Amino acid sequence: MYAFKSKIDKSLVFLLVFSVIACLMGASVMLEVGGMFNTILAVVTLLIGAGFPMWILVSTRYIVNDDNLKITSGPFSWTIPIDSITSVQETRHAGASPALSLDRLEIKYGTNKAILVSPADKQAFLQKLNGGKQGKPQSIGKHSGGNVKKKKAKKTVNQD
Repeated sequence: MYAFKSKIDKSLVFLLVFSVIACLMGASVMLEVGGMFNTILAVVTLLIGAGFPMWILVSTRYIVNDDNLKITSGPFSWTIPIDSITSVQETRHAGASPALSLDRLEIKYGTNKAILVSPADKQAFLQKLNGGKQGKPQSIGKHSGGNVKKKKAKKTVNQD
């Protein structure tokens, strides 16, 4: 079993710090006003606005064992059988996913399923995911997001 932490973009850390500060400021105002409702609202604001993002930040990881890829991010988790993976491709797609960086890998698996991950050490992650066995996924190209895929160059033959 091999565990890989998610790569974390500096811009995400900035947004997280900003979110926590904003929640702390809002909660402090609610507590200053007083009252049971404001106290409960302050606690909920801190839990959702600060606690939840911090939980995702510290817990996002990808665990590769012989049979499965297990992805954990806060309260969310996915288990993907390695045999069901059909392709792994680099992307910078900004869709919601258990990836804390835009330097991502798109893993396609099963029937029309995909998930984005951002392991800090992509090469080691791909190597462990491949497991040295034939037929396992490897990084097979790059795309910028959406449905754009790397096209193979056609060979031309000179007929002189």
